[in-house]
Amino acid sequence: MNSYRVPQLAKKYTDYDMIRQHTEIPSFPDSRARLLQAFVARTDEKMDQELYALATSLVQLAMDTHDRIDTRSGDRGEQEMRSRQLNVLAGDYLSSRFYQLLAHAGKIEMIGKLSGAVSEVNARKMTLYDRMKKLLISADEYLRETVQLRMQLFLSFSDMMRDADKSLWTSLLKEFSICETLSEEMNRIRDNHQALHSYAFWHIYEHGNDEERKYLREMEIEPHVWGSLVLKYSVKKILLDKLRECTHRIQLLLQDEEGLQDLHEIEAILEPYLSYVQTSHAE
Repeated sequence: MNSYRVPQLAKKYTDYDMIRQHTEIPSFPDSRARLLQAFVARTDEKMDQELYALATSLVQLAMDTHDRIDTRSGDRGEQEMRSRQLNVLAGDYLSSRFYQLLAHAGKIEMIGKLSGAVSEVNARKMTLYDRMKKLLISADEYLRETVQLRMQLFLSFSDMMRDADKSLWTSLLKEFSICETLSEEMNRIRDNHQALHSYAFWHIYEHGNDEERKYLREMEIEPHVWGSLVLKYSVKKILLDKLRECTHRIQLLLQDEEGLQDLHEIEAILEPYLSYVQTSHAE
C-alpha cells in the first residue's frame, strides 16, 4: 500500500498564521487526492504520484478559497474586509505553489493541462452562478454540476491512466466526488450562514410553498426558520440516502473489477463515508 501523506505536505502551504487568523482554508480534497495517488501509482509516472496529488490539491484549494470571497456590495467592517482580502491573497498564493512545484519538477505539460482545467471550471461556474442568480436551477441539477466541478481538475490525469484502469478511474472519481459533495452539503445544513445556494436551499425552494419560496428569495435566513424548513422537507435524510446509495455503488464497482490487489487504498478512502452512513442511521 502506498504511503499517503499529501494533507500533511499541504500544511506547509496552508498553515500560515496570517491566513489562519483572518480566513479559513476550505476542506482538503482528500478522497480525490488519495484516489489520484493510488491510480498514478499504477502508471509509468508512479514516481510522481505524490507530486501530482499535492499540486492538484493546491489548485483545488486555491479555487475553493476564491469561491469564499464575498462579492456582496455595501459597507463592510474592518475585520470583514481583511478576511475578504486574505481570501483573495490565499487563493493566489496556493495557486502559485502548484505552478512552482510542477515547474521545478519539469512537468510543464501537466501545468498546461491543469491550467486548462481551471479555465474549464471557471467557465462552468459562471454558467452555474448565472442560473442560480436567476433561480433557474433544481436541487439535482445543482448537485450534478457541483460534482462535475469537483471532478474537472482530476480528470486532467485521465490520459495518463493505464487503458485497463481508465473506466474504473473515471467511475470512482465521480462516485467519490459525489461522496465529498454530499458530506459537505450535510455540514452546510448545520450552518445557516452557508445555507444560501446549498443543496438544501434549492430542494426547499423547489418543493416549498409560495410563502417559503418568497422567504428564501429574501436571502436573509434565520437559524430557527432554516432548521424548521430543513426538518419539514427531510433534507438531511435525502442527502444521507444519496450518500448510502453512492457508497453502495462504489462497493459494487470494487466487486466487479479484477486486478485490484494493489488498490486496497480505495477501501480506506471509502471507510469514512461508510462509517458516517452507519452512525447517522443509528441516530
